[in-house]
Amino acid sequence: MSKKTGALAVGVVLLVAVIAAVAVWLFPILTVKSFEVVGNDHVAAEDVEQASGVAKGSNLARLDARGAAQGVASIPWVESATVSRAFPSTVHIEIVEHEAVAFVRDGDSTVLVDNHGKEFAEDEAPPEAVELTGSTDSGSPEMQAAVEAVAALPAPIREKVTNLEIKDRYSLTFHTEDEKTIFWGASEDNKNKAIAFEDVLKLEGESWNISNPSLVTRR
Repeated sequence: MSKKTGALAVGVVLLVAVIAAVAVWLFPILTVKSFEVVGNDHVAAEDVEQASGVAKGSNLARLDARGAAQGVASIPWVESATVSRAFPSTVHIEIVEHEAVAFVRDGDSTVLVDNHGKEFAEDEAPPEAVELTGSTDSGSPEMQAAVEAVAALPAPIREKVTNLEIKDRYSLTFHTEDEKTIFWGASEDNKNKAIAFEDVLKLEGESWNISNPSLVTRR
């Protein structure tokens, strides 16, 4: 085969590829037939599909992934979302939900608070969310300190807590299901305090001070 013939063959292949790409872009050859939603525990997959704004039968090649992700991220429970094509016919949606570690009551409403201290939704509190009482002004140093303390506890331990009473940022007191009162103190050295908290749950006694986790005392 001569160089001229070879170049012509390559040109024909490229032309066919371009025509095919244009056809796929302009015409609904590859259409959306299904959705794959991952990362959703508290949000229904159907709600995620609807919020994406992507319709079944639409051209998958012309998917506005960024716009679809922004639509999904508008759902209160969703912290972030990523949308991508899964050829030949699937829209893949991966979401990261807010971690509801706490909640506050506002009249008849329950406002969920995530592990960053953000109030993100009015909804039923999951079992691992701790009720915050006392000084619960949104965005205040007291609230931030309380959220940091709550978030230090593993979810199964948070389920044993009835509420965290906030007097000020240096005076945080947990109340548990088995009627223990555990004084946390300030939001500092939270990792070690969380370990001390788990230990205290196993001990006899109703009132404890773990503000110094290396010197836990009964009150």
